[in-house]
Amino acid sequence: MPNNIREMATETRIKVENGTLDPTDRRILALLQDNAKMSQADMAKEVGLTAPSVNERIRKLERAGYIRGYVTLLDERKLGHDVTAFVEIFIEHPKHEAGFIEAVSTLDEVQECHHITGEFSLLLKVRVADMGAFRRLLIEKLNTIRGVRQTRTLIVLATSKEGHRIKLD
Repeated sequence: MPNNIREMATETRIKVENGTLDPTDRRILALLQDNAKMSQADMAKEVGLTAPSVNERIRKLERAGYIRGYVTLLDERKLGHDVTAFVEIFIEHPKHEAGFIEAVSTLDEVQECHHITGEFSLLLKVRVADMGAFRRLLIEKLNTIRGVRQTRTLIVLATSKEGHRIKLD
């Protein structure tokens, strides 16, 4: 059991760096997932610590890689990105995967790229303004990347749930 604040901070740092999170760390992460703009003073009240203690815990969670960054979730439709699609990509040989992934990482339209099981190699989530923009993305960009043998597209008609939270027990 730690005897003073310095020992408690050291103990918390060691736990976070070794991959174990205490209930307070988990609560802080949950609060950040709900509202990353929440003040550290308000967060401190929620978890029963001081604001400087919360600040230190957040910095440790960032350094340990639990927090990868902070983003603002935008309304894609209000910004004119009306078409969402999932594009399955068949890469003709594994030697082309790294080049493909590097190429799509530069495309703003591609929001996600996943290695998948099954007939195809990769699954992309893309968002574009309209079907003309989708056609250009598919024909002029994706299909011209070396190693792409085949694509199959699923157009999203409506989205019932799209989450970004990770369940924290």
